[in-house]
Amino acid sequence: MMARLAKRAARLEIVADSDFETRGEEALTSRAGHADLRLWLRILTIHKLINNEVRRRLRENFGMSLSRFDLLAQLDGRNDGMRMGELSKRLMVTTGNITGLVDELVAEGLVERLPDPTNRRASLAAMTARGRKAFGAAAKANEVWIADMFAGLDASDKTAMFEMLGRQKADIAIRLLDAEAGTRDRSTKTSRGVAK
Repeated sequence: MMARLAKRAARLEIVADSDFETRGEEALTSRAGHADLRLWLRILTIHKLINNEVRRRLRENFGMSLSRFDLLAQLDGRNDGMRMGELSKRLMVTTGNITGLVDELVAEGLVERLPDPTNRRASLAAMTARGRKAFGAAAKANEVWIADMFAGLDASDKTAMFEMLGRQKADIAIRLLDAEAGTRDRSTKTSRGVAK
């Protein structure tokens, strides 16, 4: 057990010291806009460190994958349930992935399928009492884990980072919508013979 923990600590130290944004720095600095690339890679590194640790802790402490935790989090507080398509959009995965995950959770008694009152052919996924209990315990532990991972920042740093990342998220969403609209406009013009 101690040997495994020592190996794990060494791996984490390597990742923390030599994270994605510092690898191949010479190549990055020779490109225009390298600060943007380094920032993106820094965000990816932080995400990967936290994500991997949360995955490990959920699995070891609750026998739960992060995918299951995320799906249960979406259903939390939704007594009326949710459609597979809505879960798919919120979790940014295919409906097929959601259906398979819901099937597994139904088999374990954590989720149930309810008839959709607006569509006889569809069903809704809703958490069972057992699912609420399992998710509640995991969510409480996860909140402590995340707080511990951000303990190195004071409240003002966290607020500033949250606001900056919120602005960036909104800006990216607008840029993607604008790009999508531009693509649709060009596609429509091309199909009408306006552009070649």
